[in-house]
Amino acid sequence: MPKIAIITLYDNANFGNKLQNYAVQTYFQSIGVCVTTVVDAMQTKPARIYLNPIKILKRIAHFILQHVGFEKDKVKRKELLDKRCQYMKLFSDEYLTTTPPINYRHLPRDFAKQYDYFVTGSDQVWHGWKNDRHELEYFLLTFATPSQRLTIAPSFGFDEFPKKYLKTYKKGLEGFEYLSVREEHGTELIKELTGKDATVLLDPTMLIDTSEWLKILKKPSQYIDDNYIFVYALGGFKGEVKEKTCKLADELGLQVIDIMDIDSDFYIHTRPDEFLYWIHNARLVVTDSFHASVFSILFNRPFVVTERSDIKGMGSRLDTLFNKFGITGRHFDELKDGFDNAGAVRDELFVVDYSSVPDVLEAERKKAAEFYKKCFHEND
Repeated sequence: MPKIAIITLYDNANFGNKLQNYAVQTYFQSIGVCVTTVVDAMQTKPARIYLNPIKILKRIAHFILQHVGFEKDKVKRKELLDKRCQYMKLFSDEYLTTTPPINYRHLPRDFAKQYDYFVTGSDQVWHGWKNDRHELEYFLLTFATPSQRLTIAPSFGFDEFPKKYLKTYKKGLEGFEYLSVREEHGTELIKELTGKDATVLLDPTMLIDTSEWLKILKKPSQYIDDNYIFVYALGGFKGEVKEKTCKLADELGLQVIDIMDIDSDFYIHTRPDEFLYWIHNARLVVTDSFHASVFSILFNRPFVVTERSDIKGMGSRLDTLFNKFGITGRHFDELKDGFDNAGAVRDELFVVDYSSVPDVLEAERKKAAEFYKKCFHEND
């Protein structure tokens, strides 16, 4: 049985990341592969400061401010995030097969020989979160031979390559025999930089059967009933979106469950499998998240997508997702009248045409199967 190591983001802080990790593991197990997720110690603790005087001074300044009573909000957020990560780690411990922590800057010499293949993805592994060339090389699998390097719908999460790391991206991408990405824009970026073609695959959360997700749904400890609007806004639940959502909930006698609200118990006490349960039973999902949109589709729940203002280059992955499934009119600006008006306008808010979803899922899963037959050289 071939052995595959999953190289992905690993920090127990993001629901979508944990669930895509579980999906990658489940997908490859379903085709008869032994799978392990590599835990990168550099992602599970604060990044080191490599001889950068400005960053060192900033850290010292923050430390002083916090210990004399300033920046209390930041301290509170950090403490709550730590508690949340501890709670989410329970999911990782229960469902993910992992390695002991390693450091991507100091991989074991025989690391590439320990596995038959390495798969990078999904999520935004090619974004370059730490602004570190070594991290990029790690997620581009440069430590492995071309025949060992696999991709499962990785994402860049930006509109253009940063000039600083252009050569790193070019060399790394050229080292794959076959490339897959999660969004159409990713194929354009790769083609322009390397001349290579990439295959657009569904995010792995959609490559496994929906029944796999239903198996692990976990009812949240704070769950009351099904009369709620579920909010998952990574960029913040605020402004007109918050105003109209709360007004709608009040009119319909619904709760608003915002698991990103640090002043609520939901922030700390929500695991990825509970996150799924919240979506599965929601009357309406309001989100700026790719994965919350994915699970709304898989569970046939009505959802509204809001713009995420804190990170650029996020729209392409949602455009690809909606175009793939023929889903239109789910953006907040297109539906906001339904928050205020009853009748047909409001019906549009709570009704989504999911009739094309089963056929698209079947076709895309076959497409992925053919892609991995090539990668594993099963057609030779």
